[in-house]
Amino acid sequence: MEKNHSLLRGTLLLLLGSFLPVDALTQTPAPPKAGEVRAIVPTGRVHRGPAEEKTLQKLDPLFWQDIVRTERGGRVRIGLTDGSILNVGSLSQLQILEHDAQGQRTSLQLAYGRLRARAVKLAKPGAGFTLRTPVAVAGVVGTRFVARILDDYTEFLCLEGEVTVRNALEAVGAEVRLRAGEFTRVARGMPPTAPAPATAEQLRKAEEETDLPAADSFDRVELSWPPAGCGDGTHLTLRAWSKNVREEVVPVVHNEVDGELLTGTLRIGAQTMWVEGGRAYLPGSPPPPATEGTFAPARSAASIPVKIWSPLPFAAGEGYRAPRAVFAGSAFYVLGPMGAAGRPEFQFGQRPAQLLWQGPCGAGFLAPSPGGRAEDVTLRLNGEDVARGRMNLLEVAYRMPVPPAVTKRMETQFGVDIHGLEGLEAATAGRPLLNVVLTNQTPAVIGNLKSLSPGGAASGATIRFAVGAANISGGVARLEGSARGRTAGSFRLSVDMKLDPELELPKTPLVKAPAATPR
Repeated sequence: MEKNHSLLRGTLLLLLGSFLPVDALTQTPAPPKAGEVRAIVPTGRVHRGPAEEKTLQKLDPLFWQDIVRTERGGRVRIGLTDGSILNVGSLSQLQILEHDAQGQRTSLQLAYGRLRARAVKLAKPGAGFTLRTPVAVAGVVGTRFVARILDDYTEFLCLEGEVTVRNALEAVGAEVRLRAGEFTRVARGMPPTAPAPATAEQLRKAEEETDLPAADSFDRVELSWPPAGCGDGTHLTLRAWSKNVREEVVPVVHNEVDGELLTGTLRIGAQTMWVEGGRAYLPGSPPPPATEGTFAPARSAASIPVKIWSPLPFAAGEGYRAPRAVFAGSAFYVLGPMGAAGRPEFQFGQRPAQLLWQGPCGAGFLAPSPGGRAEDVTLRLNGEDVARGRMNLLEVAYRMPVPPAVTKRMETQFGVDIHGLEGLEAATAGRPLLNVVLTNQTPAVIGNLKSLSPGGAASGATIRFAVGAANISGGVARLEGSARGRTAGSFRLSVDMKLDPELELPKTPLVKAPAATPR
């Protein structure tokens, strides 16, 4: 009888299987992700598998074995998950054979055309970054180089670091090592030529053939410096703004430049770093930050000052963690074991925060605007949710007379409203959620400052507010003050706000996100 039951079960399973879609029976696991498309000019295509072909879009994912092709005049910039950057030139075909960010193993194949690569420094046992062409093989440890496949040979130019080059046929044997500024050529069946200094024209042409359009009309550059003790190897993100002169109503407007258009040389103290697509790689542990540096756009003799924002307070801990609250438009850290490889993303609801830096200890972000409420937040790595939590995104509004002016002995009032404070009182154990200092910058014009709100106290040219339960209603703190005119004129006030450390430091645990449901 048991035998008959087994036979029946086997027959039932066979019948059920016959009704399953064919692709469900033959489906193979998706290949690992290798990176993403960062920029395209004007178009590029990807060939995936035996039949799939599609036109690339910015931020499209790329996977192992993908083949990227460009037509005449085309360019594609690829960001690999370990932070390496590949610029595929015109009329080129590049295949990503393998890219293991954690193991630091990368294998690429350039069938024809031009490629410029900036590979991150390799430090792990068994690591390797290899580029194959029809006649040659190049290996790098952490460098910037260009490969050009021409009719009779392949040319390699080392722009930074070192590159080893040999013939694709191991039997040919000889290998050469290029240092910055040197080149070699490899013909079919022949060993590489001896390393020789590249001419200025060679270097110009190699860069030009693999460049994407770069912005050069900007006058302000900034970056945020990572904290000391973050570990070895940090990726920095530059931000730049261009100046537009408009009507007299608004004389000067600064528009942020697309970071993918930033290419050139960044100098900070003794450190010199190449910037590609707005990203620079800082080897080693971050040194104490300088206050300023310079950025020289590619093929430009002029250098632009770079403002460097100092690191924020750092908090040791375990797992993924973030601040409990942050002001909209302000920097904050998300710490945890995300490593320097991969692409971290942090979202407030559906709104992304802007990445400022990433390293072994975590990443820095710029909070979106506007704020004014508590929001669900999500940390993603390489497109997958890894942790979730809740943060208060604070929004500040100022109430000033229009215009901000007084006459002699005239009374004037002003205020500061802080939105999004709901639910934070429990985290500070009775301490103020934040301290606000309002300072009179024009004491010759106004004086006799007074607080009109609970928790505020005036002294000389300042009013200090301790923001807590006494002056919060419905998640909003309304802070008000007054002053009297000493003489006729315009006045200015500055405001400084400091969150309690329990709210500001990145120490609030984020909860591990549930595993994605298999498709």
